[in-house]
Amino acid sequence: MKINESEHIKINEAKWDKWAATVDGKSKRYDYLRSVQMSVIALMDLKDNISILDIGCGTGFALGQVAKRVNGKGLFTGIDLSEKMIEKAKENFKGKENFQFLKANAEKIPLENNRYDIILCTNSFHHYLHQDNALKEMYRLLKPGGNLFLVDPTVDNWLIRVISRSRHLFGRDKVTFNTSKEFGQLMTAAGFKYLEPQKIVYHQKVQIGKKLMS
Repeated sequence: MKINESEHIKINEAKWDKWAATVDGKSKRYDYLRSVQMSVIALMDLKDNISILDIGCGTGFALGQVAKRVNGKGLFTGIDLSEKMIEKAKENFKGKENFQFLKANAEKIPLENNRYDIILCTNSFHHYLHQDNALKEMYRLLKPGGNLFLVDPTVDNWLIRVISRSRHLFGRDKVTFNTSKEFGQLMTAAGFKYLEPQKIVYHQKVQIGKKLMS
């Protein structure tokens, strides 16, 4: 399946704009996605005044959970391709000056270099058209010594292999799932030290990359 970049972005914007109306509600799907984020957060070494960026932040749930664990002290930034997700995130954290939300593409994030201690990305990476470019942006934005926690279905799992093949044949947008080995290659090429992935919920693994001190 061939798709041009502008069409790919348009399809994904429309998809996540539609989700924004219900994502803060109760459903098995959303409860599962939130449980994945909670499992990743539990792996983080969180301290007061931490700076964290959530790429594909939705309405800001994960950032809110991190903030609770550091007594609200830190810099909490979220980006999302969906304008409606960003609008809801801003509403959810209205009046909290250390929270900021921006509409942006993961491949080109309008933030300065070496800004964040932690970058989180959960269940959106397979939608990125140029995954190598997105990882280079993540590397650029991390402080030396910082960590990337990237959660995405991997084709190490047979079910994800079936879904990946089906989406490749019949999906309107381009979706790319990776093996853990491929994640390691992508992260290493972007400059990260690739750490051992950790399994969390069902087929989900956390792919961890560290930006080494120079």
